[in-house]
Amino acid sequence: MQLLHLANFVLHNLLQSRISFIIFFHCWAGNETFQFAQHINKPHHQPIYHQFAHLNDWNWDHLEQRYLDHLQPTLAIYVDLNCLRSRSLLVEASRSKLYNQHYHWLLHDNSEFFDFYEFFKTKNISVDADVSYVKQRHAGSSDDVIYTLYDVYSNGNHIGGQLNMTADCELVCSQVDCRLNRYLSSLHMRPKYSNREQLTDVVLRVATVVTQRPITWPREQLMRFLHQVNETHVDSLVRFGFQLSLILKDMLQCGMNFTFKDRWSLSDFNGGSVGAVVDQTADIGSAPCLATAGRLQHLSAIIETGYFRSVCLFSTPRNAGIRGDVFLQPFSALVWYLFGGFLLLIALLLWLAFLMESKRMHSRWRLQFVPSLLNTCLISFGAACIQSSALTPRSTGGRLAYFALFLISFIMYNYYTSVVVSSLLSSPVKSQIKTMQQLAESSLTVGLEPQSFTKSYLNYTQRPEIHLFSKRKIESQSKNPELWLPAEQGILRVRDRPGYVFVFEASSGYAYVERFFTQQQICNLNEILFRPELLLYTHLHRNSSYKELIRLKLLRVLETGVYRKHRTQWFRTKLHCYSQNFVITVGMEYVAPLFFMLICGYVLVLLLLLLELGWQRYVQRAH
Repeated sequence: MQLLHLANFVLHNLLQSRISFIIFFHCWAGNETFQFAQHINKPHHQPIYHQFAHLNDWNWDHLEQRYLDHLQPTLAIYVDLNCLRSRSLLVEASRSKLYNQHYHWLLHDNSEFFDFYEFFKTKNISVDADVSYVKQRHAGSSDDVIYTLYDVYSNGNHIGGQLNMTADCELVCSQVDCRLNRYLSSLHMRPKYSNREQLTDVVLRVATVVTQRPITWPREQLMRFLHQVNETHVDSLVRFGFQLSLILKDMLQCGMNFTFKDRWSLSDFNGGSVGAVVDQTADIGSAPCLATAGRLQHLSAIIETGYFRSVCLFSTPRNAGIRGDVFLQPFSALVWYLFGGFLLLIALLLWLAFLMESKRMHSRWRLQFVPSLLNTCLISFGAACIQSSALTPRSTGGRLAYFALFLISFIMYNYYTSVVVSSLLSSPVKSQIKTMQQLAESSLTVGLEPQSFTKSYLNYTQRPEIHLFSKRKIESQSKNPELWLPAEQGILRVRDRPGYVFVFEASSGYAYVERFFTQQQICNLNEILFRPELLLYTHLHRNSSYKELIRLKLLRVLETGVYRKHRTQWFRTKLHCYSQNFVITVGMEYVAPLFFMLICGYVLVLLLLLLELGWQRYVQRAH
């Protein structure tokens, strides 16, 4: 056996593969192993970390844990197929599913009696396998050895995949070095997965969720429902994922066998479509799902293929927003105090001006009476309300005080009215309930869409405000048959009963809102996030051999805009309010405080009138 030639071949292969760790399964004599190790450890060679395992000294129980456990991206494994026990090693590797992307296999054969294809055609070699079959022969009269490499993989023996062997290249190795002789195919011109982009010989098992139709329906009827592209609000998440699965099917040129589930999962990763992928009865789930910590222990999130937004929607009750602070908001408290102090100062100055005029000015210019301080305060307040006055000072100083009063009142009034009008007409009244905590503590009635993920979230979330919401709003209505309503009925109830809160998934429920609500009613709606906005991902089993291939295909769908097109069709993530298209009326929630002030003023005037009449009558009786 030409060990030096083989050593040069191994070094050349590891250099091309960028791998520095290898384990040798062999049946060589001790001196041959020593000679081989000396050669690969020469200083001018790349550093190689290696281990030798004699096939006669090992058993293959727990092969991966005992011999192949590593922390490197890829571990190279050399197997001498001329050894008698090499067959049992290869069978155990197949049973343990070790022909995958984490191991770089070099299967060396220099005999004419081993039928590699017949031996491996039933073995579990995956589509992401990095297996090279190395066939050795002599290079004619010279001492050189020719190594022919074949790339070996299967699209999935368990789902109908056939063994593929593609001739790659020939290497001519001497005792000094190893060089490329020729390429045997175009395999070197494309990446690994470009050679494996078609799965024409397999039928992928796809777990499909259907929540809005009975899964007891005939298979053909369920498939017709999933193929439909109308009424996108019905099971939108599910049907969106199904459409992406059809695109993936066309790109992979494979078959797909759809199995139907009525939910994503029973718990975090058991049951439903998620459980089918976890226990590997399905290769992929068509409906995207959340990437939770529990699921990621068993699954890998490949790529974002969905969007999840669950909201609480309700209209503001007309009496729930009554507030008078809108009339005080244009100015801060300090500005109001300064303005009031300024009016009192002007009133005092006017009273002094009238008093001085009555004493100092010519009688012809005097007023017939001197206004009291209360009258001048009333004049000052009237000027602030843009009202004139029948009493006008005759002196220049008094008129300058009047001028200053009317000027500051004019500036304040114009700013005040512009802010108040813009506040009243800029947007409809919104509820002060903005969080789930406030909603749980409110007196509003709640209904929910009967979705499995909503029920699971209520049971398994750790958020204290959701626990409070469930205790006060859900448990208190446990016997209410109208607690769980279909999305259409719940949305109609939101429209007809202001103050009724309905919890639903936005991608499906928004279509009903746009159908049953006018534009003005949409602008009157309040929205609270029931749970944080989350992305949905397509998941495959953590050890799935299709992870990288499907990821590349879905990235292509994302890059070409196909994903965006379908997402726009199947998902509604926002309600649009076009408030400029209609006139916003100011309701009693704003005007009520003004009428209340007017009534209070009339009551006060009436009380003062009665008090004056009583005092006048008392004075007349006293005389």
